[in-house]
Amino acid sequence: MRLWSRALDRVLGAPVPAEELPCAVPDGVTVRRGRLVPRVGGWFMGGSRRAAGAVTFGRTILANPDVPLTDDLIVHELVHVEQWKDPLFALKYCAQWMRHGYRQNPYEVEAYERQARYAARRGPTPPRNP
Repeated sequence: MRLWSRALDRVLGAPVPAEELPCAVPDGVTVRRGRLVPRVGGWFMGGSRRAAGAVTFGRTILANPDVPLTDDLIVHELVHVEQWKDPLFALKYCAQWMRHGYRQNPYEVEAYERQARYAARRGPTPPRNP
C-alpha cells in the first residue's frame, strides 16, 4: 500500500494538508499539488500552452503548484466535484467542450458564476502576507 501511495503522490502530486488550504473542503475531497495533470489539462481542455490552475477528477482537486491556492479556486473546483456526481459527467463535459470550447462550456460557466457569487459575498480579498 505504501508503494501505491508513493506512486500516486508522484503522478498526481502530494496531498495538501487541511491546515494549508485557504478554506474548508467537504469530507472525502482531497486537494493535491502536482504539475502533470494541470499541464495536460491546460493543453488539452483549455487549448493553451499554459497549465490549468487546477483540474478535478471525482473528489480529487489537482492544483498547479505555480498557481496560488485561493478560496476562489477551491470554490470553482468544488462545483466540478458536485458535477462529477453525475456518472456521465466526463462524457458530457467533453461533449460540451467540443461544442462550445472551454469558457463557454456550460459546466465551466456554472463554476465561474458560482465562483463570482462567492467572491461578491466574501468582499475584497485581504492582501497575502509575503
